[in-house]
Amino acid sequence: MILRHRLRNAFHPRPGAPGRGNGPRPQASDVILVMMAGLLVIAAIVKILQG
Repeated sequence: MILRHRLRNAFHPRPGAPGRGNGPRPQASDVILVMMAGLLVIAAIVKILQG
């Protein structure tokens, strides 16, 4: 998934990482946006399950 890809790049910003290692490393704002999106998804799932 895209979220896992972004999070993996955020937590391991090695220059020699496999994949697109020479690309720009994600900024802190991108990581915060991804985490907020994940929280929104989790909150929506909890609301749906609770009815």
